[in-house]
Amino acid sequence: MLQELKNVKQIDGEAFRRWFVDDDLELILWYDDAKKLEGFQICYDKRAGTRTITWKRITSSDGDTKSVLLSDGPYNKSRLLAMMKASTPSLDEKLRTFILGRLETHGG
Repeated sequence: MLQELKNVKQIDGEAFRRWFVDDDLELILWYDDAKKLEGFQICYDKRAGTRTITWKRITSSDGDTKSVLLSDGPYNKSRLLAMMKASTPSLDEKLRTFILGRLETHGG
């Protein structure tokens, strides 16, 4: 189960970060100045050569806000969802639902 790290180093000029870890997953969250989630990264399969999935909220040149999910290669969507569901019961329910929703509706 993911546990939140305390005293995560914050980098000047970058978004506020929260960081969660367990044996095989890491979840990093980025928040804007208004404390709105602007992105997350899931690092998984840490024991077998870490893989990553990154979701970001972006603003296009026409001012529309969109989101994108980036992967470091093909991934098994149902397996990743199962891993996240098993590792995130301690997360705030709204945050957990949002992250799982992004994984369900993007890519695969």
